[in-house]
Amino acid sequence: MITDTDIKKLEKKFATKDDLKAMEARQDAKFATKDDLKAFATEESLKKTQKSMEDAIINFKDEILHEIKGLREEISIVMGYKDQIEDIDYRVERLEKHTKIPPLTA
Repeated sequence: MITDTDIKKLEKKFATKDDLKAMEARQDAKFATKDDLKAFATEESLKKTQKSMEDAIINFKDEILHEIKGLREEISIVMGYKDQIEDIDYRVERLEKHTKIPPLTA
């Protein structure tokens, strides 16, 4: 037969209903609710964001490539005139020496 002292010893060893209710309340506070999770991004919204970023990167890349292409064309034009400029510079120096005109200083 169980005595009152046995019941008191069992109450110290095992959880009571009040202990279990308090533990449940603590556990509920640790986990997120559905409303809490709505604030986070969904897979669909992340995919949309990824797609828009990919599009922006591709457009930016195209703009840069067009700029580089234009710069290359300008450089090739300038390089084409380089030989002509050097030839004219050489001819001016010869004329200055022959006519004894002092060169202009910049």
